[in-house]
Amino acid sequence: MKKTRNFSNFFLKPAVGLLGIALMFTACSDDDNVSPAPGVANLAVVHAAPGSPELSLSVNGTKSNIKKLTFGTFIGYANINEGNAEFSITKKDSTKVLTKSTAALKSGKYYSLIIADVPAKTAFTLVEDDLTAPAADKAKVRFVNLSPDGGSLDLSITGQTTPLYTKTAFKAATAFTAVTPGAELNFEIRENTKPEVLAKIEKVKIEKGKIYTIWAKGLKAATDSTKLSLGVITNK
Repeated sequence: MKKTRNFSNFFLKPAVGLLGIALMFTACSDDDNVSPAPGVANLAVVHAAPGSPELSLSVNGTKSNIKKLTFGTFIGYANINEGNAEFSITKKDSTKVLTKSTAALKSGKYYSLIIADVPAKTAFTLVEDDLTAPAADKAKVRFVNLSPDGGSLDLSITGQTTPLYTKTAFKAATAFTAVTPGAELNFEIRENTKPEVLAKIEKVKIEKGKIYTIWAKGLKAATDSTKLSLGVITNK
């Protein structure tokens, strides 16, 4: 998610505005005691709430998402001022807040803001993303379980006897782990210790030097567009 998609350019407008005022002030005054502009964090957004409608995300009371925010949507990193931020969501074109949360964001850090769970329980989960580069001949992969009824999940590469991750609980995110790149890797999930494959994603290209998130989304009990499935996000 290091590729910054400016879905919310307004995030930096307050900082730019303050900086512009500061520059005007220093040009007209001998007083050098000007507060520096705030640092910048980086935020991505994932809509992983099956059954929820198109949503609007607000940060500190201002609508943020330009791209449509529907189930399964990933919006890549955008700059956001460091410090405390209040996140809230509403249905599109509504003012009724469905859930809100506050988090302290640190300058230079990368975060994924996840909207998770079924409509009656929808809530935010904030995950800090460690985008430290892998070794030159490796890639990195992590697993995030965002299926409300999927249970404790194991993620495997098809054909390998040892899972990449085991017992990943709902809303849990593993650390990024080095893996050998491949042009057409197949990933699959099972409920912990059980043989049945619940979902798979095939022919995933994992390139050396890159960082990925494999995420489980949807409902095991569903048969429509919200059914349990796997997705891939390129973080960097």
